[in-house]
Amino acid sequence: MGSLAQRRFSLGAWLALAFTLLSLLLTVMLTVFSDRTASTQVRQSIGANLAELANQTTSRLDQAMFERHREVRLIADRLNGPLDLVKVKRELDALQQSYPTYAWIGVTDPSGKVLVATRNLLEGADVSARPWFQNALKGQAMSDVHDALLLAQLLGSQGEPMRFVDIAFALKDDAGRVTGVLGVHLSWKWAREIEQAIFVPVGRSRTIDPLIVSRTGAVLLGPPEVEGTVLKLASMDAANRGERGFVRETWPDGEDYLVGYSSDQGFEDYPGLGWRVLVRQDLDEAYAPVNQMHRRMLLGGLLAALLCSLLGWGLARWITRPLLGLADVARGLEAGYAVKAPVSIAYTEVAILGGAFNSMVHTLQHNEEELRQLNVSLERRVQERTAELQHSVERVDDNEARTQAVIDTAQEPFIGMDFEGGITDWNAQAEKLLGWSREEALGESLAHLVVPERYQVAFVEALAQFLSTGEAPFVGQRIQRILVDRDGNELPVEMKIGLINTDRLKLFSAFIRDLREQA
Repeated sequence: MGSLAQRRFSLGAWLALAFTLLSLLLTVMLTVFSDRTASTQVRQSIGANLAELANQTTSRLDQAMFERHREVRLIADRLNGPLDLVKVKRELDALQQSYPTYAWIGVTDPSGKVLVATRNLLEGADVSARPWFQNALKGQAMSDVHDALLLAQLLGSQGEPMRFVDIAFALKDDAGRVTGVLGVHLSWKWAREIEQAIFVPVGRSRTIDPLIVSRTGAVLLGPPEVEGTVLKLASMDAANRGERGFVRETWPDGEDYLVGYSSDQGFEDYPGLGWRVLVRQDLDEAYAPVNQMHRRMLLGGLLAALLCSLLGWGLARWITRPLLGLADVARGLEAGYAVKAPVSIAYTEVAILGGAFNSMVHTLQHNEEELRQLNVSLERRVQERTAELQHSVERVDDNEARTQAVIDTAQEPFIGMDFEGGITDWNAQAEKLLGWSREEALGESLAHLVVPERYQVAFVEALAQFLSTGEAPFVGQRIQRILVDRDGNELPVEMKIGLINTDRLKLFSAFIRDLREQA
C-alpha cells in the first residue's frame, strides 16, 4: 500500500497538467479563429487593391482619350468652311508639337485624297478606303487600336511594331456639305506612359501585370507572352458585363493569378472603345502576406502555449504549498505541540483543521485567479488591437503614397490647399505652368501666390463663407478663373475643385487646365 501511495500523482502535478492542457486548447482555438478571420480580411484587401488599380487605369484611359477626342474635335471645328491649306498646315504642325504622341495628322478632300499632313507624309495619297476616313463620314470619330505598316515605315519605326488609335472628323462648309476629313493617328505608346505612371511605383515592391483588352478580347497591351492573343477568362466575362472587382483564376499558361478587372465607361461626350483592363498578380506573391501572417500566428500561438504551461506549473506549485504547510501543522498537532492552524487553507479535505480560514483563503485565491486570467486576456486584446491599428496605419500610408504618386505623374497641374488657404500640394505640372517650384509654393497662401490682386478679397470671402457654413457649391464643378504666374502673367484656366473633409484630412484639391491651349 505504501509503494502504491508513492506512485500516485500529487495535487500539484494534476493542477499543472490541467493548466497545460487548458492553455494549449485555448491557444489553438484562438489561433485558428483569429487566423481564419484575419486571412479572409487580408485576401479581400489584396484583391480590392488590384481591382482599384484596374479601375484607376480605366479612368485614366477614358480621361486621356476624352482629352484627345475633344482636342481634335476643336481643331476640326476651326477648320470648317473654306480650306486655307497654309492655315491648315500651320494648325496641324502646332497640334503635333503640343502633343508629340500624335504620330500623323492630315486633312483630305471629300474623295479621300490627302491635301496636307504633318511632315508632308502621305500627301497626295488616296486614303478613301481606310476605316478612319469612312467612319468619319459616318459620324464615328474613334477607331480602335490597329497596326499601320505603311506609316510605320515612313516614320522609321524601330523596335516593337507601331500601333495607333484613329480620331477623325468630317469637315463641312456653312451649307453643311463635307469639304474634307481631319484624321489623326494617335501613337499607342501613350498607353505605355499611363501604365508606367500607375504601376511603376507599385511594381517597386510587387510584380503586377496590367493588361488592356479590346472589346473582342484581344490583348492590346500586356506581357509579351499574351499580347495579341484572345483571352477567354472569368475576369473578362465579368468585365464584359460592366462589373468591377477581382477573381482568382488559372490562365492559359497554367499559372494561378489574382486578377482585378474593370471596363471603360467613356467620359462626358467620349463614348469609350469598349476596352477592358485586367491587373494580374501571381497568386503566391499576392497571398505572400497571408502566408507570412499564418507563420507568425502559429509561432505566436506556440510561444503563448509554452508560457501558459510554465505559468501553470508554477501556479500549481504555488497552490500546493499551503497544503504542505497544513500537513506540518497537522503533524505538530499530532505530536502534541501547541501549534495553531494557519488561516490560509481553501480545501474541504482539511476543513477540520482550519475551516473558517480555509474558506477565506479559498475566496482570495479564486479572486486572484480570475484577476490573473482577466489580465492575460486584457493584454492579449491590447496586443491584437495594437496590431490591427498598425496594419490600418500602414494601409493608409500605402494609399497616401499611391495617391501622391498619381498626383505627381498627372498630366494636368494639381494644387492642394488646406482650409486656411495654405498650399499643401503642388505637382510638377503646376511648376511648369505657374513658375514656382514645389518647395517655394508649399505653405504659401494660395490667394497671395497665384490669385490676381483684384480677386483676392473675393477668394478670402468665399473661403470664410465655407468655414462658417460648410457649403461649397463650386466643388465638383468645372469653373474658369484667372491665375497669375511667377512672372506676373495672367493665365486663363479651367479648374475642377475637389473637397476632402474628414477627421484625418481637410483640404481642397484642384486639377487645372490651361485654356490658352484652346486659343
